[in-house]
Amino acid sequence: LFILSVPSMFVGFLSKDMIIGLGSDFWGNAIYNLPSNMNRIDAEFIDLKFKLLPVIVSCLGVASAFILYTFGSRFLFKVKISFVGRKVYNYLNKKWFFDKVYNEYITQFFFNSGYRVSYKLTDRGIIEVLGPMGLSNLVVAPSTTTSRLQTGVLYQYTFQILAGITAFVCSRKFWLIFSNQLDFREIFIAVIFIFFLVQRKV
Repeated sequence: LFILSVPSMFVGFLSKDMIIGLGSDFWGNAIYNLPSNMNRIDAEFIDLKFKLLPVIVSCLGVASAFILYTFGSRFLFKVKISFVGRKVYNYLNKKWFFDKVYNEYITQFFFNSGYRVSYKLTDRGIIEVLGPMGLSNLVVAPSTTTSRLQTGVLYQYTFQILAGITAFVCSRKFWLIFSNQLDFREIFIAVIFIFFLVQRKV
């Protein structure tokens, strides 16, 4: 963090006139202020002590936290276990149960939806069915059926070759005749439908 803080100070110093300050048109008309609320001129000419006040308070907070947590841990513990300290600590620790409501009703909802939608439905559902698992299952069933055709009988091999050539020639003629009348989207939907039917049977 210390390494990142050094260049951040230089970047903020070099780019401050581009973003803030009187006469900067960086935001243009994106942020509109009424003339009655225009106080940028007053902000440029306030006293120096008010400009340095955030830096002074921040340095005092860092110094007091370092001193108390390093040398005054027993004092902090006594303050914490006192009656007023317990009340203040419990009041600030629970924070009116904002974290409980935020975690249970907002964060947990996004966690569950991310697990069910993006992981189970998308990653392990659609992508795997249409991806490696679906293709492997689609190949296993025809390969098992094709392996049963390997009987070792010559006339069966001849019949299979003849049937394959006939199917190829017929499909080529069918495509040349009806290619202008067919819609590729319907063919794609039919292929996907057959694919899911094969997956369900497997």
